[in-house]
Amino acid sequence: MNNTPYIGFWKRAVAFVVDGILVSIPPAVICLPMVFWQAAKMAQTEGSDAAAVHLTAIVGIYLFWQALGLISFWLYFALLESGQKQATFGKRMMGIKVVDYKGGRIGFGRATGRTFAKMLSYALMYIGFVMAGLTNRKRALHDYIAQTYVVHADFQPGDELPDTPSHPVWLGLFCVLLGGAAVVIIMISMLRNAPAIKANVAAQRLQTLAAQPQLLQQEVEVDGITFSRSRRGFQASFEADGENFTLRLAAPGETVCCEGFECDATGFEECN
Repeated sequence: MNNTPYIGFWKRAVAFVVDGILVSIPPAVICLPMVFWQAAKMAQTEGSDAAAVHLTAIVGIYLFWQALGLISFWLYFALLESGQKQATFGKRMMGIKVVDYKGGRIGFGRATGRTFAKMLSYALMYIGFVMAGLTNRKRALHDYIAQTYVVHADFQPGDELPDTPSHPVWLGLFCVLLGGAAVVIIMISMLRNAPAIKANVAAQRLQTLAAQPQLLQQEVEVDGITFSRSRRGFQASFEADGENFTLRLAAPGETVCCEGFECDATGFEECN
């Protein structure tokens, strides 16, 4: 047997990618043909009411797909990790398996808890998975919750589960960096969605598109802004801070104005 029984982050990551691909196949095989069939029917349908029916069906299929994916994820990991091999196909490929705190095989209940505990690792921006490379005994967050260990496939019940060096400083630094990155992304997203900033972007693009009216034979959506052409000229519609805004341009080169009740937030004057 290996001197160090535990498996670190990278081998586990490769196994998880393989498992993720495998577990996504059954729901896709079932649901994709249904989506394509409904989309084809919608393309052949005349009238908005009939098209809406098919669109609703597609949304329903998508929700069913998500539910089926969750069930597939649960059964795949829980059944295989509690089975005789104690490992999913990805883990078998990497020569690793899951054991309990005594080094033995885990039951279906514990495997189920371990599977759903992974969702907490997702919610924490994958920090729970990164812990597998930086904690004592190479345990991810879901291993701590389920009291499990990921070890080499030749590990036997009764073999020692020794302590290993942990790296709390690196883990803390990673959490700080990831948290900082999340804050920056949120702030950038908030700034991009601020009415005045988004209105200026919309106005510039509206002038550009109005100079080439052939580009607006039908609605065009760019970065959440919808550009269109009507009898009154050209317009750009967008949502920011939970409000809907519309900018209007009578003709290329003229001044962009705003329609609605919240125009002050955009910095553009109201249209006459």
